[in-house]
Amino acid sequence: MSARNPKKANGVKFAPDTVDTERTSTPQQQKLQLRKNPNARPKPQQADQYLVDPISAFYILLSVNMLAALYAPIQDCDEVFNYWEPTNYLNRGFGLQTWEYSPEFAIRSWTYVVLHAIPGKFASFFSSKTTFEFYFIRAALGIVCALCETRLFTTVSRILNPRVGMMLLLVMVLSPGMFHASVAYLPSSLAMYTAMLGTAAFMDWRGGLKTNQGIMWFGIGAMIGWPFSASLILPFIAEEFVLAWMVKDKSEIIWRFVDGIARCLIVLVSVSSLSLRYDPDLVL
Repeated sequence: MSARNPKKANGVKFAPDTVDTERTSTPQQQKLQLRKNPNARPKPQQADQYLVDPISAFYILLSVNMLAALYAPIQDCDEVFNYWEPTNYLNRGFGLQTWEYSPEFAIRSWTYVVLHAIPGKFASFFSSKTTFEFYFIRAALGIVCALCETRLFTTVSRILNPRVGMMLLLVMVLSPGMFHASVAYLPSSLAMYTAMLGTAAFMDWRGGLKTNQGIMWFGIGAMIGWPFSASLILPFIAEEFVLAWMVKDKSEIIWRFVDGIARCLIVLVSVSSLSLRYDPDLVL
């Protein structure tokens, strides 16, 4: 029912269900409209999509992650010997060696370590203490994780429901697993970051489907982080196949897949070139 032509039933004139907020944009105009029509309800505004403002959610998540960076213990020996020690070697020239980095086996790439050694090297410009570099890298991981969590929260709130987004926010803030994983120097944590970004990309249809972005993020997590995380993309790919079966013109869907795979290949080439800069003989 429109505000101009309310319907009648048995001679009774019903008030319109909603008020056109585009024509009554200011609070004064909305109040005036409600006085004329007390039963009218204003349309929900953009802010109603979130029970918690996105910037407030980011600061909440960042605060929790900073606490984790300061107080969460290292629970995996691989984090020490496979990542912190190689990072120390790249930045300071000494560190312990694990067999995975040995030239005889060389089953680990230096790329993931290099990505974390860069902020560690930047921290050394401010302080020469190893503890400062340690906490600086952990804080950087906490910031990146908070950004990814906020992206997922805003997408879920906008696409699904604000209450669902609020529940997701509570889970991410209160979960002990998220507390430890948010700042863990492990490939699985990187895969978690990219999985959140990839999930948000597949869910967010605003402005068109973002299949290529979702494939890219899951691909980055699998190639640089944890390879088995690639399986997380399978439900979204199944959805794309269902959409492809429902539409006649499949060229756009095929192009999104090609674009996403091309982005993954570009990242793979960049990662490989970065890894080749470090001679395998220069192991710890």
